[in-house]
Amino acid sequence: MKHLLCLLLLGAIHAAAAPCTVNDKTCMERVPLGGKAFFTVYRSLPLTVSSAAVKRVFILVHGVGRDGDVYFKSALAATQDSAEMENTLVIAPQFHATDGKCADGPKMEQGETAFACRGWSDGVGDAASPISSFTAMDALLREVANKKVFPSLQEIVVTGHSAGGQFVQRYAATNRIDGKLPVTLRYVVANPSSYLYLDAWRPAADPGAACPQFNNYKFGLAGMTSYPAETGAEFIKKNYPLRNVTYLLGELDNIDAHSMDKTCPAMAQGPNRFERGQAFFEHLNKLYQTSQKLLTIPGCDHNGECMYRAEKARAVVFGK
Repeated sequence: MKHLLCLLLLGAIHAAAAPCTVNDKTCMERVPLGGKAFFTVYRSLPLTVSSAAVKRVFILVHGVGRDGDVYFKSALAATQDSAEMENTLVIAPQFHATDGKCADGPKMEQGETAFACRGWSDGVGDAASPISSFTAMDALLREVANKKVFPSLQEIVVTGHSAGGQFVQRYAATNRIDGKLPVTLRYVVANPSSYLYLDAWRPAADPGAACPQFNNYKFGLAGMTSYPAETGAEFIKKNYPLRNVTYLLGELDNIDAHSMDKTCPAMAQGPNRFERGQAFFEHLNKLYQTSQKLLTIPGCDHNGECMYRAEKARAVVFGK
């Protein structure tokens, strides 16, 4: 009888909980950042409640609007389209900011960490917001990679669209946590406005003549501060080409629209997002012969919902 009760209790602990699929505070949870600091994420399952069903964590980073609720909805839809809700923990981080032109204060919880308005997508902190968003992502990955909570977990997929794509590409290049977790890390970079180059080449001829700052971080490895500087250029050049990165480009994302970065360093990378992605990928592979991949998504312009619900993109995210 005692043995039966133990089995029933164990089964209750490891049974698959019903996913939370409402993109409001109902599905939000705090992620500790040390001391009293924390940031919030939308998640389909609690991060600290044991589940043997979870085999994959799908993290989708929002864009420049810092609208994690919208991206959580898109991530859930893509997961449901792929019939992967049963074994996937869906997460959409919320990187709030209050400095500069960012005014997220009314949306934030009491005591919630604010990240740099101009630097959250690049992992750079500043005097007003000293904690790097990349440090926060490290904390989230450590939280979900806990095998005591998710014993069947095999991989974590970190992806983002637009400014979120910039976040993921630079995080993939600069983080020091990859290879130190008990599970595989994969990155999917969708339609960013610009890329972190590992050398001084650009598609534009002689970019330094018209744009002396073209190779400064976030566009290159010069002048790094905060989290990227702690990682260092040599570490980035050695490790980024070895990381599991797939680039997704909407075939129709080839015009100047949706707040495309038109600053001098960005324009040195190409006239639009589609061409910038192709040029960066071709040059990276010319230098390093990486196993990284690039896929174009037909029918999609600069639209995260279109990108992540497309069959080709879902095949990448869910390893099919």
